[in-house]
Amino acid sequence: MPSREITAIHTREDLRLAIELDGKAWIILDALSAARLGLAEGYTVHPDVIAEAEHEAKRERALLRGAKLVGRRSHARGELEQRLARRDGDDAARDAVDRLSELGAVDDVRHAANLIEHRLAKGWGPARIEHDLSVAGLDESLIRTTLADVDDEQIDAAARIALGTRVDAEGWQRLAARGFDESVAERLLGLPDVD
Repeated sequence: MPSREITAIHTREDLRLAIELDGKAWIILDALSAARLGLAEGYTVHPDVIAEAEHEAKRERALLRGAKLVGRRSHARGELEQRLARRDGDDAARDAVDRLSELGAVDDVRHAANLIEHRLAKGWGPARIEHDLSVAGLDESLIRTTLADVDDEQIDAAARIALGTRVDAEGWQRLAARGFDESVAERLLGLPDVD
């Protein structure tokens, strides 16, 4: 493949560089990456440098997207990697999540605790919470350990939220549907009437 020429470099509002190759929009990079790669207007770019620049652009994009996502809400490492990989590939996603983990923005233990607290406050039970943690890609041992820290008082408080004004069979059904086991229903509602 022949070398190609950088025909323009524009500084964007976010201070990143929009680089054109042979008169067409090519990639967006931060200035340090562009300088490290020797990218400058009028520069003839070798195919190896093009490939490296495109790889770097994917890594940067994945990191920025990951940072935005964890800025909105907590994410487990596995679920964040999956979301980023859809657009930027597995390698870029893994690199971004590794960097966000190093910075403390991604932490599976903290995510599990946050998710448990949020689900309990919304009236969800341990079985549903376990499912949600598993779907988020958390390790089974972490799920078991974190759920073991939830005591009966917390579970009962969540069950009361789930119940609302429901009693008897309707209450039992509601608790089962929300992920609570029979022991919680027995504690809060007593044994069901069997006709």
